[in-house]
Amino acid sequence: MRKPSLESRLLLAAMAAWAGLFFQSACLAQPEAAYSVAYPVIDGLTDINSLDVAIDGRSIHALLVGKSAEGGRSRVVLVHSDNGGMSWTPPAFLNRPEDPQAIVRRGNDARIAVRGNDIVAAWQTEGDLPGTGPMTVAVSRDGGKTWARGGYPAAGDNMRNQAYLSLVADPRGAFHLAWLDDREEAGNTQGLRYASSKDGGLHWSPEATLDPAVCTCCWSRLAVLPDGAVSVLYRDAEPRDMKLALRAGLAEDWHHAGPVGAFDWRFHGCPHCGGGLAGSGTPNGSTTLHSVVWTGKEDSAGLFYLKSGDYGKNWSSPQRVGDGHSRDGDIAALDRESLAIAFTRNTPDGASVQLMQSTDNGAHWTEPRPLSAETARAQHPRILATPFGLRVFWTETLPGGQKTWAIAAPITHTAKQRDS
Repeated sequence: MRKPSLESRLLLAAMAAWAGLFFQSACLAQPEAAYSVAYPVIDGLTDINSLDVAIDGRSIHALLVGKSAEGGRSRVVLVHSDNGGMSWTPPAFLNRPEDPQAIVRRGNDARIAVRGNDIVAAWQTEGDLPGTGPMTVAVSRDGGKTWARGGYPAAGDNMRNQAYLSLVADPRGAFHLAWLDDREEAGNTQGLRYASSKDGGLHWSPEATLDPAVCTCCWSRLAVLPDGAVSVLYRDAEPRDMKLALRAGLAEDWHHAGPVGAFDWRFHGCPHCGGGLAGSGTPNGSTTLHSVVWTGKEDSAGLFYLKSGDYGKNWSSPQRVGDGHSRDGDIAALDRESLAIAFTRNTPDGASVQLMQSTDNGAHWTEPRPLSAETARAQHPRILATPFGLRVFWTETLPGGQKTWAIAAPITHTAKQRDS
């Protein structure tokens, strides 16, 4: 591995000292508006253009794709942190020199899922035609010490072009993967496909088509609910509203719960915007679904929060998140009552990452608070509920044009704190 330059080592040392102040316990008294941001340096990687994160126990895993500091093709890199993001392991490089070029961008990110010693990563690679190609799956069954190529889940796609992946692991150790492809060659839509693996990504179940006609370039979001059900949130083709599909167990059939926010948005094009999905348990053992979705419908455009207590059959009235300039939302549930939404808000000078929290199961929310400057050019925040409190991740374009990744550790509001 290339030895870091003196400048890089000094920068790392300064950032580590600063991070010690930045990543204080969420319980410490701090000014509520004081949000600090850290920009971790990953040796050998520059200009990061893909980001995904996953939590397993106390370990936060981040999958990044960026240009190699030594030039050449982009590298797919995995790092993890066991101290809430204060420090990160040396990078593991997942793609090999002989592998096809990774095709990624924010929205069409490389994806990661972790359960114990099993780690699965998946990303799109360049095929015969520029800008298109099949997914690649990389697996580790020893906590990331060694890596191998996993099975190819999309055997039925003769076009060999899969994009907009979503990946998650459940508590039993099964991995769930969803993606878009156009094997029907419809042209103006794609199909939403799904497969699962019980052996850490080495082999995959026969693929299933969850919906044959969906929006062509909006990411989906897989989530495992507290009761073990698997759900996927995605954007439909007509109308361009978000929809939900659920499955109670690996042996059960999928069923559709209908639109998540029935905006009836008719739009011939792709808004390049997916949504966020989380579940929280209830005292009687049922599950409440929480979602954040974006619509471009005239006179009601923006980002909205909705919840459902009957697995998506009925949803609450859409509650606006931020203002009409908000989009790219993600949501996390810390416990039965505590929720948080991270999103971007476009400003005249850039795009800022904002945060809202609720301690009463989504009935009321704090006012949006900035995690980055209004002049920042931030993209696609992801939010995790961790044992250390909330962690929010995003990518940001610096003034010189270089793209980096950022982490914020905001004060975490919980129902327990509210009631104390």
